[in-house]
Amino acid sequence: MPFGRENEDAEISKSTLLVYFYILRKREACGVREVQRALGFSSSSSAHYHLEKLVDQGFLAKDPYGNYRINQKAKVKVLSRFLIIRGFPLPKQLIYAAVTTAMCLSFVAFFWVSLTSTAVLALLPGVVASGIFYYETVKAWSILKFESASSVLSARY
Repeated sequence: MPFGRENEDAEISKSTLLVYFYILRKREACGVREVQRALGFSSSSSAHYHLEKLVDQGFLAKDPYGNYRINQKAKVKVLSRFLIIRGFPLPKQLIYAAVTTAMCLSFVAFFWVSLTSTAVLALLPGVVASGIFYYETVKAWSILKFESASSVLSARY
């Protein structure tokens, strides 16, 4: 795929996505060895493979010095589930879950005195929706292997 062309349909693997997020979080160009060390790849060829895969799909650009940087025009389909805040992926479902939880809690707080079984039954869809949103948040984070990569994604550069 030529550089600069938008690619909304391409999917990238978990390791490749971690490389993409590392460079996105860093916000500057970086080399193969840096990615290898930061993400704990066993060899530089593993890091090079993932970087070149991202270049081939148009998500990264390679400069004349061999450094890789984010191609701002490309769109990664799996990222449509996330808000990227300073390079940190935040699942959109987490925001939905927080809002529905806040609505349910405020309903209980306002109607605590007159909380009847009918009111609790009316509250049930909001509680179920919150649960579903929290489940989807965990599922979205698991795509990124968030538990093992949280130190890489949240590190300050």
